[in-house]
Order: sequence, then structure tokens, then C-alpha cells
Amino acid sequence: MDRSVENIHLIMTKKSLEFNEKQLPEGYEFVAYESGMIDKWVDIQFSSKHILEKTEGELYFKEVFLQNEDLLKEFMVFIKDESGDLVGTGSIWEGKYFPEDKDKKYRLHWIAIDPKHGGKGLAKALVSKLLSIFKDKKLGEGLYLSTQTCSYVAIKIYLDFGFKPYDLENNQKGWNIVFDKINVR
Repeated sequence: MDRSVENIHLIMTKKSLEFNEKQLPEGYEFVAYESGMIDKWVDIQFSSKHILEKTEGELYFKEVFLQNEDLLKEFMVFIKDESGDLVGTGSIWEGKYFPEDKDKKYRLHWIAIDPKHGGKGLAKALVSKLLSIFKDKKLGEGLYLSTQTCSYVAIKIYLDFGFKPYDLENNQKGWNIVFDKINVR
């Protein structure tokens, strides 16, 4: 996450469950959430600069995710490296932006990779895994995600998976920043 870029909130939607599956590189594996992983989740979010204070992440996790820990076990995924460290995480979670649209009820949420493991395709494999879970659980025909301009590297990945900018006309400034950064028009 590039905190030097103006932080403008953006939404992306995906109307189709079609995507090209990506695999984790050798030495990494997916593991499901288990009780007590809050500290690992916070560490990953903090190292990737998704949160600026660990207490912010702890509070969010407790107020949102721990309200339904059974769902976490189904819909939150971690990436473990060969030494057993958790180095990435993401989830599928109920959203708040499209409450009446059954095809946008869920979102990809809090996707983060420890920067020490960046550039290895972990984020692509994580998005692929989450989309596979969404599809296998038959949660709908589409979903969305909430992001920000400073996550333009991740936005490029989301575009490659078929997510589209939502409400482009009213968020032109933010999308222009992103498109300039990733050289897309």
C-alpha cells in the first residue's frame, strides 16, 4: 500500500464468477481461520499498512469478525509459508453498500500480504481462493470489494480478475489516480 498517494475510497464490482484460477507458489499453503488468530491477522494488516495502529485492527476484528466466529472458519483464509508463519489473509464477508442486491451482498474483504512476501503471486492466489470459496458456497452471482487509491497495485490484480470500477463517473478523481499509477486507460 502506497501511503504517499491521496487516499480516496473506491468500490469495484464483479458480475460474473468466471476467472482464471491462480495457484500458490511452492512452499506456501492455505489454512482456514481458527480461534485465536486475531493477533496474526492484525500483524499482517499492520505490516502491509492496511492499518496504522494495531489497536485499530484489534478493535475492528472484535467488533466485526468476532460477532460471527463460525463464519470466519468458513470465509477467512490465511497463507502459511514453509516455516509455518502466516503471511497473508483475506475473507469473504457481508457487505454494507448494496444491501438490496443479492448479487452484491458479499465482498472480498481485508486482503493483505506481508510485504516481505510480496511479488510472488500470493495476492493473486488468495483472490482466486476466495472467489472459489464464494462460487463453491453458491453465495450469489457476483460480489464487490471496497478499496482505495493507495492500493493501486491490488486494484490491478482485481481488474485482472474481472472486477470493474463502480460509479466511475462520480469517482473520476480517484480512478484517474489509479489508472495513472497502473498505466491503464
